[in-house]
Amino acid sequence: MKNQYFGDIRDLFKYDLILRICKENALTERVLFIPMLTKNDGKLDGNKIDYSKAKAGTKNEELKCYLTNCIQNNRRNVAEIEFYFKSKGMEIYIHNESFVKSGRKNYFEKLLKEKLPFFSHCLIFLDPDIGLEVKASKEKHLLYGEVEELYNKMDANSILMIYQHFPRESHVEYRCRRAKDLKNKTKDFPLQISDNEIIFFFLTKNKDVKSQLESKLNYYKIKYSNLDHNFNQMMCL
Repeated sequence: MKNQYFGDIRDLFKYDLILRICKENALTERVLFIPMLTKNDGKLDGNKIDYSKAKAGTKNEELKCYLTNCIQNNRRNVAEIEFYFKSKGMEIYIHNESFVKSGRKNYFEKLLKEKLPFFSHCLIFLDPDIGLEVKASKEKHLLYGEVEELYNKMDANSILMIYQHFPRESHVEYRCRRAKDLKNKTKDFPLQISDNEIIFFFLTKNKDVKSQLESKLNYYKIKYSNLDHNFNQMMCL
């Protein structure tokens, strides 16, 4: 991600969702946040800050207030979310290193060296600028090999969560194709949730954890009825 995006409507969705998964379902209260932080580029992508247009997270008044305060006080920095989660009694560890294509290998080697203890009973969130790899992947993309490595390192009580933008193609076909690719790499068919602009994929190793997570995601979709409109996981099977 880029710091210029911090606090936008996609952040409202992602941070509220993480909070609901970790706190309300008692799956874990630990988060390892891997933002794959790239340089700001001056584009206007981060100007989507009208929360009335958000499809999820809008009922979390405290989070909206916190993110708005960060924006208004020129604190658009991913590190700012640490205070919010800790105020909720959660542990959060942010791998707040700059990410560049040429330093990809060193980035993940350092992550595993420094943060390996947090691959236990933890929600591990990967937040690339765009999402999973393409034919000509850049620093904005997460490679399948990196997903596989992190998945193999996490324990059976952890969850791997991945951020993904939609490209210009059929959303159902795209979601199914990515889900099948992730299964080929990890042997786990991912759960997913989307607001029709971005998707979050979730990989697990434990059937009980997956069942609890699926229940939580379904409850979240009921709370925010615009999520996963006209999509069902069974479409991909």
